Amino acid sequence: MKKVIIALFMVWCASAKIMAQTFEGTFVMHVQDDNSVNIMNIAVRKDKLILQPMDPTIPKPVKVLISQHSNDVYVLTEEQGMKVAIKYTFQPPASLAADSIKPNVSFQETGKTKTLEGYTCKEVLLDNHIGQQLQLWVTSELGMTMAQFSEYLGKFSAALNGGDYYDVTKYNAYDIYKNNMALEIKEVKEKDATVILIKKIVKTSLPESDFSTEGYMVVDVNELQK
Repeated sequence: MKKVIIALFMVWCASAKIMAQTFEGTFVMHVQDDNSVNIMNIAVRKDKLILQPMDPTIPKPVKVLISQHSNDVYVLTEEQGMKVAIKYTFQPPASLAADSIKPNVSFQETGKTKTLEGYTCKEVLLDNHIGQQLQLWVTSELGMTMAQFSEYLGKFSAALNGGDYYDVTKYNAYDIYKNNMALEIKEVKEKDATVILIKKIVKTSLPESDFSTEGYMVVDVNELQK
């Protein structure tokens, strides 16, 4: 079930009109259930995002560089003192029209609000009518939306993991995703409920050099496969 809720959060927008992204800075994403917690540091500058898994089992620092305007996804790491950028290419499906595959899902705004990380959030209940219900606390104040965040994460998932692209795009036709960022998502279930939390939000200017492959030896996975 964790994969399902992550997929909801990774809805990617290609053709839908969404708000301009103005957020620049960092935040931390927690994905947790009854048994585990996965933490990822996120950095955003203009049209680029860096995702860094904070997994103690990874023997060396790894960062994933993703761009809104490119289908190339880079895994940045070091090998024997040499900076290496492993290049994966996202292959978009034939149709990117999210509105044409709009599923039967309903959203209910309850009128409840609370403050998370200094942002006023409203409660929204999601029901996909096939057995899953979610509680979302969303804000329009961040300068970034679920659809925009999902654009990055959708490319990451499809390029590196070969995930089901339709499954991660099907909710993006809704205004809730286009206009808001969820700072908290919870499954409505009694046991092993997955929770996604956005924490430690810092708006700050970040150097362009952090979002570049300059100085890295680029290794193209597609060329290696050939």
